[in-house]
Amino acid sequence: MRLIDELAARRLYYHRPLPTLPDILLIDIPLRFSGGGLALGRYYPVILESLAEMHEFEAYLCEPRMTLVAPALLDRRPSGLRTSEIIFARYEPQIPDWPWLLICFWPQSYTDMVPPSADTFARGSYTIDAYATEGELTDAELKLLATLGPEQARIVRSVANRLGNA
Repeated sequence: MRLIDELAARRLYYHRPLPTLPDILLIDIPLRFSGGGLALGRYYPVILESLAEMHEFEAYLCEPRMTLVAPALLDRRPSGLRTSEIIFARYEPQIPDWPWLLICFWPQSYTDMVPPSADTFARGSYTIDAYATEGELTDAELKLLATLGPEQARIVRSVANRLGNA
């Protein structure tokens, strides 16, 4: 069996809003494997920082296996993005009925505040949340900005990804 035939049969690529940000592959996990640890109870996001990683991950999904495994190939690979600023980026679905994504890049000064055992950050630097609507994403983004406070909020960069824009 291959992951691409069963576990990752339904998936969508969300293209990066800026060249320095990652693409996201969002896998719609079948109901029998879905649960509370997934975004909206069913989606598994994969952060792809390069074209080489995209090809590597697609090959991973196509490998024949004896049993199904979690598609966690890149989850613990350190991010190559380096910046001292917090980055919020919106990823708009390119087809209906897929969620909006909010990806946050957290600089090392922030990730160092969390114990490594907490397993909070994908690739050591990212958090990703999924929302059914753009309005829900906007509300969550505003709440997150409010928790940062005025000093930290000055270093946040928010990036929107709109259809028709690169």
